[in-house]
Amino acid sequence: MIYDPTNSILEPSAFFTGGRLPFATLAEWLVAPVRLALLELAIELELPDIVAHTGTLPAIAAKIGISRQDKLAYILDAMTAAGLLQKENGSYRNATITDAYLRKDKPAYLGELVISLKAMQHRNIHRFKDCLFSEFSPVATGDSLHDAEHWKRSAKGLAGYQKAGVADAMAGIAASLPGAERFRSVLDLGCGPGITSLRIGQHLPRVHMVLCDFPHALQLAEQEADAAGLLGKVSFLPGDYNRLDWGAGHDLIWTCQSLYYAKDLPSFVERIYAALNPGGFFVSIHEGIRRENTEPALMTLSRVSLALEGQDVSFVEGYIADAAIQAGFSRIYKRNLPMLFGDADLEVFQKPLKTEGIQCRFCKLHYSVLQ
Repeated sequence: MIYDPTNSILEPSAFFTGGRLPFATLAEWLVAPVRLALLELAIELELPDIVAHTGTLPAIAAKIGISRQDKLAYILDAMTAAGLLQKENGSYRNATITDAYLRKDKPAYLGELVISLKAMQHRNIHRFKDCLFSEFSPVATGDSLHDAEHWKRSAKGLAGYQKAGVADAMAGIAASLPGAERFRSVLDLGCGPGITSLRIGQHLPRVHMVLCDFPHALQLAEQEADAAGLLGKVSFLPGDYNRLDWGAGHDLIWTCQSLYYAKDLPSFVERIYAALNPGGFFVSIHEGIRRENTEPALMTLSRVSLALEGQDVSFVEGYIADAAIQAGFSRIYKRNLPMLFGDADLEVFQKPLKTEGIQCRFCKLHYSVLQ
């Protein structure tokens, strides 16, 4: 039989939707753990740093200290297929994402963050069935999201995350608020390593930043402030923000993925209201879980292990806004903001300013500058 390319028998049928088997997604799910294992291995062996300086198989093997180059080739080829490396004429080089975020000599190194998040989010993934038929043991102290030890381990990873462009984006939002150039005091509640706070301080020359978090996080924040020459523009509030006196007279209170640990959110937001100057701003950047707790998909998937052990701290869409409005704020801006695990809700609230019965002109302002 002579091959005829026009023969309709050989044409793909509708079964191959978009050139793929309709169940091809199952294969992607199956190899997802392989991708993660390769990423972990690259971080553990510091391969991105090695490949940045040498790309040949023998040289990489020598740097790692192994003799079986054939085995190493399988690993490096798989890393190439996974998008971590690129390969040409038998030589390897880092992919763009690897070079930018997985080299320890880069300020935006995210290896620490990957390992920290994996330990937290994957702690129970092999126990899903068990959790349906039995209760989990109490969460170990160091694994509790409310424990300072957890955040001590996470601080370096969070610093890399903020340095990877997130802090600059956040500072741009703060600097775009009406009248921001006149801000004198900004309080960052749950600042972590403080990179975002420092970026805000650099954008707003008159402002004094007040950084609030657990002492271990603030130790790193102080080092970062010192390295940036900004110690004179910052002060520190170490401890549990539920118990601390934040002071008063702030022009902006900034909360980015940090309100999860407020013990009574409505009362907590009332405290935020009281700590602001009239006309001051409260900015919240947190996910808004929607569609019956199924979206954003990345957020839903990332939290399931924690949720099964009683540590689901994520917010349903609108919950923070309801608390803010109940406290007396006006919500004057909202938009979706892409974050690591899907869209978050960027919400800007303002404390009314009344002078002889006239409300602050910013309360009805359209924030075109933020769009």
